[in-house]
Amino acid sequence: MKWAAFSFLRGFVVALRGSLLSRSLASAPFVGLLAAYTLTQFSEGMTQTALTWIAFRIRHNDVTLVGRIGLLQTIIPFLILIPAGVLIDLLPRQIFMAAINLFKGATYAIIPLMSLFEPLRTPTLLTVVVVTALFSAGFGPAFNAAIPGFVPTDRLKHANGWIQIAGQGGYFLGPLVTAGLLLYFPAPWLLVVSGGGFVLSAFLLALIPPPLDPLERRRIEGKGHDPGHSPRDEGSSRAGMVSGFLHSAGILLKNPVLMLCSLLLMLFALFNAPMSLVFPLLSSQVFRTPPSFYALLSGAYFLGSFLGGGLLLGRRLPGHFSLISGGMLLASGAFLLLPVLPWPSAGFLFLILIGVGLSWAQPLAYARIQQIVPSLALGRVLAVVMTLFLLAAIVGIEGGTLFLHRHPVTAFLHIEGGILFVVSAGVLLLVTLFRSRLS
Repeated sequence: MKWAAFSFLRGFVVALRGSLLSRSLASAPFVGLLAAYTLTQFSEGMTQTALTWIAFRIRHNDVTLVGRIGLLQTIIPFLILIPAGVLIDLLPRQIFMAAINLFKGATYAIIPLMSLFEPLRTPTLLTVVVVTALFSAGFGPAFNAAIPGFVPTDRLKHANGWIQIAGQGGYFLGPLVTAGLLLYFPAPWLLVVSGGGFVLSAFLLALIPPPLDPLERRRIEGKGHDPGHSPRDEGSSRAGMVSGFLHSAGILLKNPVLMLCSLLLMLFALFNAPMSLVFPLLSSQVFRTPPSFYALLSGAYFLGSFLGGGLLLGRRLPGHFSLISGGMLLASGAFLLLPVLPWPSAGFLFLILIGVGLSWAQPLAYARIQQIVPSLALGRVLAVVMTLFLLAAIVGIEGGTLFLHRHPVTAFLHIEGGILFVVSAGVLLLVTLFRSRLS
């Protein structure tokens, strides 16, 4: 067992160096960005687990407050992302992300300090959640907009694969560490640990040197003028929020590839968001297992997402949209087979396959957007895309809740599988008919 673990770690390091970090991507800035993102996701996983436990105990083992917090953390970024996108294109992105993480570390530290003087109450917790969500909504688009500054265009697919691995791995470890620490420390004080992780991540981000201006980088590489950069882009990046939004919306509407990427991201959010509702119902209605089994099902799904990122590190991969179509086809088959083979072991395997299949949509769509959109407008465009993403997630959560309240989970699985099959076939048809434009 010891030698097997050593072989796995050695293989992981070799794969890291060989598939991503050799030559063009072995730069310290990208490695630092990846490490900071991993630490951010780890801290986020710890924070969300601790907040869930605190909210659960405040309302005396009732989940109402937990649901309210989750809804606020989705709706507030939806309302604030577009103006945040304009700031992302005006400010240095690493400093912008560092400031957000410093702020999150500081605000979450308020909760354990207040618990020293009086028991935590609902208004206090909701105030911290709202303020933090309000001022940290721009981290996602800022991070994704920063990637092309450190990664060659032809390596963005691999880079986003490693980002998927880092994000899923970090976020998965957060709850595991929190579960262990809860045995020894009160939940509010775990926010000190996660807050420290945010602060350390902020320092890592602040140490990353800013990327070269796209035009200057191409001059150094001897490639001449950058066709994706123009004085009009530079002027528009300094425009007001309304004109900035109109400019980024115009970029999306004029480019069919960007519109397809946005649609696929919305479909991913629509199917991914209600999965947390599906796991406990699968445990009770399909597999007839104890309620705790739903945690294993959830872990299988996130394990699939983690493995999906690893599969994106292959050297000879199909095109972006061909892979997304294949992943959705894989997920649709697993969704349709879940009710047919109601065995716990089969369910565990099918949820891994669903996690793998759905996981490709997000990193590959972002990679295609990063390739197309000029750097100076990328933050705004990603903010608009992520706003649409959150809108789809809200619809998925609310629609899934209403449907599952009235219908068995097997009907939900059949509908998801059928829709994913149709979408997969549609994307494959588009790739076949318009291969030159979508490649």
